Amino acid sequence: MTLDEIDLTDNLLWDDEFSFNQMAEEKERGLTGGLIIQSGVKLYGRPVTLSGWLPRGTLDALITKEGAGNAAMALTLDDGREFYVAFDRTRGVAVDATPIKGSTHISLEPGAWYVATLRLHTVEPPQ
Repeated sequence: MTLDEIDLTDNLLWDDEFSFNQMAEEKERGLTGGLIIQSGVKLYGRPVTLSGWLPRGTLDALITKEGAGNAAMALTLDDGREFYVAFDRTRGVAVDATPIKGSTHISLEPGAWYVATLRLHTVEPPQ
């Protein structure tokens, strides 16, 4: 799995892959009291929450990318599916991580492992 040039290894799962309505829908009452329903396919904005274990070096790269703005990034899953995504800051911290070992010295080493959550959402592909 990769996010642009960042290798996310095989340790992340897409937690909310099947927790998304593909259709947008609004209901309102007309002047006669009849129900008016409008619906359409959602093109972008699907949440992509990835969670699992990541090494400190990968997290450092993700934090740098998150701080650079909200440009569209290519996400390639292990099964070959590709999406364009951006960091989703509306659902909390976009890159959240907790060290597996509590020692500050150990957790600062590039190879130290963290339990991480990446909050992304799909966006329109760049032109």
